[in-house]
Amino acid sequence: MSLPVIVNGIVCLAGAFLGLFFAGASIISIANMTVPWQGVLLVAALLVPVMFVVSGLGLGLVYGRVAMPIVLGLVALPWLYGLVFVLAMLGSFEG
Repeated sequence: MSLPVIVNGIVCLAGAFLGLFFAGASIISIANMTVPWQGVLLVAALLVPVMFVVSGLGLGLVYGRVAMPIVLGLVALPWLYGLVFVLAMLGSFEG
């Protein structure tokens, strides 16, 4: 197994565990919101650790078999998803 796959696997394993804590805290915040898309945010919060698992397992399965843009997309997947989720959460807070 190559070094990029191992490093991504370790980062994704840590990200999945930390994502569980992040999702738990986000669910608590979302439960107190009164926005119409509250249900979508709840599902999106639960998908944060899932994206790390998909990235880790997906890269391990396809590395060396597919084009480099797909590999880079799998590496970036959980980080981009997390960024979009955080921006959605920040936009949902009522001031």
